[in-house]
Amino acid sequence: MKSVLFVPSNKKGNGTGHIARCFALASSLAKYLRLSGEENASALRIFIEGKSDASTWSAGEIRLAYTLECETVELVSRLEPGERYSLVVLDRRETSHAEYRRWSSYGTVVAIDEEGSLRACAPYLVDILPRPGSPGKGGVSLQLPNYNALGLLALPVGRRQAPLSFSRVLVTFGGEDPGNLAPRFLEAALGTGLLGANSVTVVSGALAAASLRPWPGVTMLGPVQNLKECLHKYDLVVTHFGLTAFEAAWAGCAVLLLNPSRVHERLSIGAGFRSLGIIKPNQKKLRAALENPARLASQSASAAPVCRLDSGEFLASISPRHTGACPACGRPDGIALYRTRRKTYLRCPDCGLVRMAFFVKRENPYTNTSYFFEEYKAQYGRTYLEDLPGIRLMAKKRLLHIESVLGRPAEDATVLDVGCAYGAFVAEAQQRFWHAVGSDLSEDAVDYVKTTFNVPAIVSDFSAPASDGLYPRELDCLTMWYVIEHFDELARVLRRVFALLKTGGVFAFSTPSCAGISARQDPSRFWEQSPDDHFTVWDPRTVRATLALFGFTVKKIVVTGHHPERFRHMHSKQNSLPFKAAKIVSAAFRLGDTFECYAVKTGECRG
Repeated sequence: MKSVLFVPSNKKGNGTGHIARCFALASSLAKYLRLSGEENASALRIFIEGKSDASTWSAGEIRLAYTLECETVELVSRLEPGERYSLVVLDRRETSHAEYRRWSSYGTVVAIDEEGSLRACAPYLVDILPRPGSPGKGGVSLQLPNYNALGLLALPVGRRQAPLSFSRVLVTFGGEDPGNLAPRFLEAALGTGLLGANSVTVVSGALAAASLRPWPGVTMLGPVQNLKECLHKYDLVVTHFGLTAFEAAWAGCAVLLLNPSRVHERLSIGAGFRSLGIIKPNQKKLRAALENPARLASQSASAAPVCRLDSGEFLASISPRHTGACPACGRPDGIALYRTRRKTYLRCPDCGLVRMAFFVKRENPYTNTSYFFEEYKAQYGRTYLEDLPGIRLMAKKRLLHIESVLGRPAEDATVLDVGCAYGAFVAEAQQRFWHAVGSDLSEDAVDYVKTTFNVPAIVSDFSAPASDGLYPRELDCLTMWYVIEHFDELARVLRRVFALLKTGGVFAFSTPSCAGISARQDPSRFWEQSPDDHFTVWDPRTVRATLALFGFTVKKIVVTGHHPERFRHMHSKQNSLPFKAAKIVSAAFRLGDTFECYAVKTGECRG
């Protein structure tokens, strides 16, 4: 089922572009779902909050202004407690952390063209309109979006050739024009004779506060339904930064902007439009723009979308997973570290755990034997079974750490290895007189463990709610070697670990580190290459705080995976002095790309 709640800004002074765009997105999604046969299982709503007052437009006023659109999309002004949606699309211009917490309780938040503090923590961020710092526009951006696509706008069908002169001019400043930009432009252009009155048409918005004063010879129109399909009839469109500017550029018109605020002006420059300034038109810039139609038309064309994209198909493709609160401490928000179209990495401000929110459909690869053979060989140069002797050597070192933390001989001690694969660890544990049990998702791997090493093993998903009775209890040790990062229900997993261990029992695991040289030196590459099935990425500096929530005290951290060759400008051979020095630095400053954690069950599980 695809249910989407659109929440536009209805604040007076913010213009009506947010409202118009939400109607367009909802309509496009409804059309896509209808064509794909999903319309009966969908619920698409636009939420307008509050009653009409000096600061906001009411749902009733918006229904009157957008009568045609409301025939196909449901407008609501009240949400029931517990109401849930697949997506909550916020098109609010600026959203605070507190507001985000509220909206995230209704579903996974997708923020569009966000300029507020939500930009730093939104699970999914879409920049439809270009902004300074967006890819391809230059500048520096603190928070790049998951997806940047001007073509997602509801672009007009009608298009024209670039104008050679400005014989037909359209002046439109949106549905509201709170800055009275239309009369200011008319005064600058007509009062000085730069334009002839009979060439100008002015369109007032559906929510404009007052009618424009008539100008002799100027065609004055009220709100025009589907104005974007009329744009191609004009040579020049004068507006502010927003949807109409890009619609007009796509239609082939020359576009000239007059902006109501510094924000609009900054965005105009970033997008590549010609602007007359803020509030008061710059007379010199106006004259220069009108004197060279070809140049203005060319500049406008360069700011236009490259191609039309199906916004309905795009929204329908977003399939969120693991997008909620921190899976360890439950904090609802996080700080975005990296975004791509398919995923976002968020660091919890409280416990420090990094979690991945994923937005495309995927299958679990670990039930497929190819993971341990073709895929493993592609990554390490040999199959898992070919690598078994080396893995057993690592297992021996890990068992020594476990036994030192456990504080007594291993004889008769019990250990469950979750994600045992083809049994390297349980085989080594058995040889050291542990009572070992393995579990894995792969039936082939479990069969291999039982028949080759004569070690008990079960096929199971450790995170599944129904698997409680499958595992031995009162364990002395439970291990997960490069497994914990694959669980998207981390709290359930850690609670189960706590329940299966006896007091004083050891929980040991290894996992990739987001504090190693790879993450520090090239964060973008590190996050991009982090596997899409690693739902959490751990940090040896914060693991104590995370595990303490679940009743564990960390006794030992062993940083592993030291790769001096990954240091910047390291081109020396392995036996060279610079390489050896880099290895010493990596060990001293704990810059390895993986680490092992050895913790003891001591307290109360609060997670």
